[in-house]
Amino acid sequence: MGASIKETNFRTDQETWRVRLRTADRRAQVLGAGVLLGDGLVLTCAHVIRIAGTDGHWPAVTVEFPGIGGGESGLRATVVPGHWVPRADDHSGDLALLRLDGPPPVATHAALHRLPTIWNRRVHFAGYPSGITGGKWAEALIKGPGGPGDEWVQIDPATEADTLMRRFSGAGVVDNRTGRVIGIVVSKLDSEREGAHYRHGYMIPTGTVVKHLDLVRERCVSGRPPVPAAFTADPTAPAPDRGFARWLTRWLAGEDDMADVEITFVREEDHDAALTLRTTLTLADREQSPRTSTATPGRDRPSGVPRAGSLDLAVDVSGKTRAQVAQEIAEGMGLDGPGPRPMPARIAADALPLTAVARGVDEAVQQLETVELLHTLVRRGGRLLLVFRRLDSPALRRTYELLLDQGRAERWLDRIGRRIGALAQTEERVRDLRRRAASIVSPLPPPPHYAQDLELKAVRLEADPGRGTAGYLAKLSYVERTVETALLEAEDSHRLLTRRLARHQGLRGLLDGHQARLADHGLAEAAASLHHEAQRLLTGGPCDPAVAEAAVERFVRAARKALDQAGQLDQLGQLDQLGQLGQGETEGKP
Repeated sequence: MGASIKETNFRTDQETWRVRLRTADRRAQVLGAGVLLGDGLVLTCAHVIRIAGTDGHWPAVTVEFPGIGGGESGLRATVVPGHWVPRADDHSGDLALLRLDGPPPVATHAALHRLPTIWNRRVHFAGYPSGITGGKWAEALIKGPGGPGDEWVQIDPATEADTLMRRFSGAGVVDNRTGRVIGIVVSKLDSEREGAHYRHGYMIPTGTVVKHLDLVRERCVSGRPPVPAAFTADPTAPAPDRGFARWLTRWLAGEDDMADVEITFVREEDHDAALTLRTTLTLADREQSPRTSTATPGRDRPSGVPRAGSLDLAVDVSGKTRAQVAQEIAEGMGLDGPGPRPMPARIAADALPLTAVARGVDEAVQQLETVELLHTLVRRGGRLLLVFRRLDSPALRRTYELLLDQGRAERWLDRIGRRIGALAQTEERVRDLRRRAASIVSPLPPPPHYAQDLELKAVRLEADPGRGTAGYLAKLSYVERTVETALLEAEDSHRLLTRRLARHQGLRGLLDGHQARLADHGLAEAAASLHHEAQRLLTGGPCDPAVAEAAVERFVRAARKALDQAGQLDQLGQLDQLGQLGQGETEGKP
């Protein structure tokens, strides 16, 4: 995971932006913690100020400043309109922004800072458990992303004494090394499972906060965005080059057959690939990804949709000097403060192990020097994708020499072969499904037929006289993206046929089940014509699923109506019998 990072001491007495929230009634019950931002704004979790047992929040709360003398007295605060984001069913959101009724009694406030999620990075925070009026400090180690839609980041207590407790929610999480606030505490987990004790918590990082709260993004955040405006695209629009999107997603996910250092090509005239690159990187940025998880619970994430937060840094190096590129990288790592060494030297010594994308490497002002600078990220444990626009350049040749080992082309060709093998197997499964479906449903998707042609391309690549040159890598890149596109098409056909066959079977079950119910009530002929029509469509040869479904629905409606009417008649008969019985009992009395 990269070199260890030396921690520095922190001064908690300077963190006077920490606040405690209480109810504004006579009980003055402690609710949790918060962070004083600029302009008299206070950030906390929505569940901290939610009224228990309701979906609403306290109309006002009291905000105290424990870090200063006389901190028990507080100011009234109310929710900023449009900045109450209650915890959704999938636990996403859970943020609230308050505004103080008066000026805060402290001279400093915090800003939320963007910082990549770095494994085992040490952080600290303070909460206000019951009975501890001064608050309780704790340290934790950052782990990986988690929580709803990957909106959260797991934090594990550094020691047993640092276990999170109630009323830590809303506490500002501070990076020990830089002293910057990088999120707020949101949840804890303390449970026994299979004899093991699990203790960890979660924080809402800056990226998630600014995704939900516009005012924070506009006024109270610092640091370079992971994906700057030059890279962004509408994350809700489909990527036009699906094969490229899935290739990018596979690399961002760190799949086993993908290398830590990869290269790809997006020529200037290839608008679909350029848009796909921007769309995929935007989705990978936790700050800009859609506000709910793109993966359906219990199902795999859709192809071409990366995990939110899987990208730490994207930089466009075209037209920039090495010093300018170094400055952008340093800003993305939080290394941009004053220091005695030049920025490239600082990056070489202190670079964080990031997942980074560099675009336009072959159009940098100092191509060779820029490649060498990017190489330092890899040496520090980072993963790197270099995007080239031209098929041959000094930067590409230098990348081949410095960042790609001698056997890269062979391993890349082997990977393409394995993906073609997966394509061939998927196409065979589709053909088998089509044979089964041919007598049942119509129309059918055309049979996929790309594997054989792509196998021939792979053979030609293996015999290519340019093997061992940088230009050969471009051919590998384009063929691999073509394979991914074909594989996606075959998988789509397989899913479509599977759904149609399952739906046909479901319609048969629905039809037979309702007919059996009618028969049980002596109503087998109640909707005979509708039953015969639906049965003819489902069993008389290939049918349009939509037409068959409509016929079954007509029969089901008629069957239910007949059953309801029969039930009413049965009920009336029972009431009549009860009336006769009651009359007989009355007549028999003295």
